[in-house]
Amino acid sequence: MKKFALFIALLFLFSCGSGSKTETFSMASVLDFSVFEGKIAIDSNKINQLKNEDLKLFYKKYEYATVWHNEDFRASVLAEIKKAEEEGLESTDYNYKFLYETHQKYDALPDSTLINYDINFTENFQKYITHLSKGKINPNTFYKDCDLGKKEIDVNKIAFESIDKNNFSEVLENCKPQHIIYKKLKWCLKKLKNMPNDNFGVIDLSEKIVFNKKNRNVPLLKKKLMYWGDMTKKDTILSTLYDKDTQEAVKKFQERHGLKPDGVVGRSTLDALNYSRDQRIEQIVANLERWRWFQHDFGNSYLLINIPDYTIVAVKDNDTLIAQKVVVGKDTRRTPMLESKITNINLNPNWTVPPTILKEDIFPEAEKDRGEFKKRGLVILDKKNNEVNPWTWKKEDANKYKYVQNPGENNSLGLMKINFLNKFAVYLHDTNHRDYFKYTYRALSSGCVRLEKPLEMATYLLNDNEKWPIEKIQDTTNIKHYIKLQKEKEKEYNKKVAKLLAKNPTLEIPEKKWPKPELKTIVIKIDDDIKIHQLYWTAWEKDEILQFREDIYCLDHDIFAKLRYKK
Repeated sequence: MKKFALFIALLFLFSCGSGSKTETFSMASVLDFSVFEGKIAIDSNKINQLKNEDLKLFYKKYEYATVWHNEDFRASVLAEIKKAEEEGLESTDYNYKFLYETHQKYDALPDSTLINYDINFTENFQKYITHLSKGKINPNTFYKDCDLGKKEIDVNKIAFESIDKNNFSEVLENCKPQHIIYKKLKWCLKKLKNMPNDNFGVIDLSEKIVFNKKNRNVPLLKKKLMYWGDMTKKDTILSTLYDKDTQEAVKKFQERHGLKPDGVVGRSTLDALNYSRDQRIEQIVANLERWRWFQHDFGNSYLLINIPDYTIVAVKDNDTLIAQKVVVGKDTRRTPMLESKITNINLNPNWTVPPTILKEDIFPEAEKDRGEFKKRGLVILDKKNNEVNPWTWKKEDANKYKYVQNPGENNSLGLMKINFLNKFAVYLHDTNHRDYFKYTYRALSSGCVRLEKPLEMATYLLNDNEKWPIEKIQDTTNIKHYIKLQKEKEKEYNKKVAKLLAKNPTLEIPEKKWPKPELKTIVIKIDDDIKIHQLYWTAWEKDEILQFREDIYCLDHDIFAKLRYKK
C-alpha cells in the first residue's frame, strides 16, 4: 500500500522560501523517496503489548513504522534465510514459506495485514540472527556436562547494521563462526548431500573377515569402501576374497575415522562402516550447531582439546606449537565441554579424592578390606588434618574425613596438574597409567584430562627458560634427584665430622638424623593470558577428505533431534 501524503508535505515544505538559488527545492536535499514510499505507521500500543523485548526495541528505533515495506530489504533477507540448510539449520524454522509467499503479493494486501507481516518478518529475522550467532540450542541447559559461558549478542545491533548498510549478506556472514573447521564442515555437508543414496544394508560380523580368506561379506565391504572413496579398484567387486587391495582400503578408512589402521575389520571398524550417508549428514549438522556454541575468538594463546579425538594442541599466534594425545572421561564420568583460563600449575600435586570416586570406587572396596586405603596410597585425615588409622575406619563415619594421596610416582595425578576455574572441579594432569596412551580408545578417566607429555606442556605454559627450564622441572618432579642431593649433603657433613674428629678424637658428635627425601607440592602462577577450550566435535575435513570420530558420549543424535524438533 503506497502513501504519498508525506512526500507531498515534504515537497510543499521544501518548495517554500525566498526564491534564492540556495533554497530551491531538490530531491537530493531530502531522504530518498523510496525510503518513505509504502511506509505504514504502527500503533505503539500494539508493539508495547508484545512479550518480545527485542521486537519492542526494534520498532522503537524505527519510530513505530514498518521496515519491510522496502522490497529490496525483504528480498535480501529471504535470500539469506533460504540458505539456512547450508548452515545445518532449516528455513522452515523462520517461517520462510509464509514470508516468501506474502512478499510476492505484498502490494495487494491491506495495511493491517502488512503490519502483522512486518512484525512476523522482524521476529524471524531476529531468530535467524540469534541461531547463526550462538546456535538454536542452549548447550548449558541441554547438557549437564557443559559450561561454555553465556554467549551474549545484541540482535538488534546486528539487524540495524544490516539495514543501515543494506548489506544483509555480509552482516549475516559475520554472525557465523569464522573458524576454518566450521567453514569446511559446510563443504562436507554439501558434499554428502550431493552423494547418491547408499542403500547397501549393513555388514554382519557373525563370520570374522580374515586377510587372504574368502567371506560372503567382502563384496558388501568393497561397495562401502568404494562409496566413501577409500577404494578405487572396481574389477574385483564380486570377489569374496579379502585381498591386499581391500585391506589397504580398510586401513585408509580406519585412519580417517581415528581407528588403528591395521586392516582388521573388528567391531569399531564395522560400526563406522555401517554408518549411512544420512547418519553422517546428521552428524555434520550436529557438529555445525556445536561450533555455533563455541566462542568465535579462541584468544591469541590457548589450549584446545577435542574430546572424541583424544587430542590437545597448544596454539599461539595461529601457530600450533604442541600436539599430544590425551585420555578423557569415560561415558559414565564425562569430560565436560567448557571454556576457561589457565590459572596455575602444580608440580608434585597431592590428590584429594573427589566424592564420586570415593562413593563408587573406594568405599565399597574399603568395606571389604581396610587395606584398600594403603593399597591406593591414601592417607585419611580428620577435620584438624590429623591422620586416622585406616583399620579404625567405619563406613558410617566416612564422610567426616578427607582422603589424600601424597605426591609421588604412584599418585593418580602423576607429576603435574594444570588448574583453571570451572564448576566441575576438573583439570589437566599427568597420570600413573602411562600405558593408556597406546590405546586407540581413550575414554578411560574419571572426567579430568590426562596428558601424554605433561612436563613438556608445563615447560610451554611456564614459558621461562631461566627459572623453569625443562631440566629443572624434571629434577623437581623426580624423587631420585632429592635422594641424590641428600646423599651429597650427607657426604659433605661426614667430611666435616671427619675433620673435627681428626683434630679432636675425643669429641662427641651426636648422630644426625636425616629426613626421608620426599616430593613437595609447588604451585606456580601462570601470568600469561592462556585460554583453555575443552570442546567436542566428531566430524571435520582434512585435505578435502571427510574425517569422523566415534561419538563417545552419544551427543550427536540428541542434538540433531532437538534441531529438527518443531516448536
